[in-house]
Amino acid sequence: MTLEEFVFDLPLYQKIDEKNGYTDLIDKITSWNTKTSVDGYNPEKRCDSTFLIIQGIGDLREKSNGMYFSTHINHYDSILKETGVKTIILRCQRYGDKITIAVFHDFDNSIIMKVGQYPSVADIHIGQVKQYDKVLDKSILREFTKAIGLAANGVGIGSFVYLRRIFEKLVMDAYTEAVQDGKVDAEQFEKQRMDEKIMSLNGYLPSFIVENHEIYGILSKGIHQLTEEDCLAYFDCMRQSIELILDERLEQLAKKKKIEEVKKTLNSITSQIKK
Repeated sequence: MTLEEFVFDLPLYQKIDEKNGYTDLIDKITSWNTKTSVDGYNPEKRCDSTFLIIQGIGDLREKSNGMYFSTHINHYDSILKETGVKTIILRCQRYGDKITIAVFHDFDNSIIMKVGQYPSVADIHIGQVKQYDKVLDKSILREFTKAIGLAANGVGIGSFVYLRRIFEKLVMDAYTEAVQDGKVDAEQFEKQRMDEKIMSLNGYLPSFIVENHEIYGILSKGIHQLTEEDCLAYFDCMRQSIELILDERLEQLAKKKKIEEVKKTLNSITSQIKK
């Protein structure tokens, strides 16, 4: 697990043990210091930035037998053998905003997990999707943020419910456009399975979605068959698949706006020349 994944993606209370990378994560955490930086999203300023660790595990002051002592690199061994909560703080190098993370370490059972974070992982991810408010209905955007919030708090199956609803809505939006253009027969479309519907909307959905129409099947299986852990493991890929549709919508909107601006300027230039 990278520092980026630990800070910006790992949900609270997700246990990292010997089965899923405990030793590797411990080695990395204890190597993070005040010279360690990470690229990520600043939810306060709603922009990408670089964060610098200003307090790592090795910078904390630990209490031992009633006395405080500074834990530098020579004391990493003693830190690793303690059970308790440690704090990691990162600061945005552009604006100074901070991310504070509380990390619980259970030495006896070889478990480490985040037990607190502000701004939360949900805040960070939800901030990233606010850009889609130009191409999504408010109700659908709320469902998207709910899906992200659930996943960020370790609820995988519930997050898939929302993602599937959003995916269905985006497919139906493409269908409406195709019907208006006379490219799809409504009666035939109604009888098709979802993968067939997606295939019939080639040209109205991103080619990635058409070529990987099994996405909907994965979302459906997540609701009915997959475990919470499976859904959480697959969430980012499913979310990014939906974002591909939204990214294309944003590009089309930006292109339309640019065309309108150029037309307006050309009309102005033409009028001036005629004068």
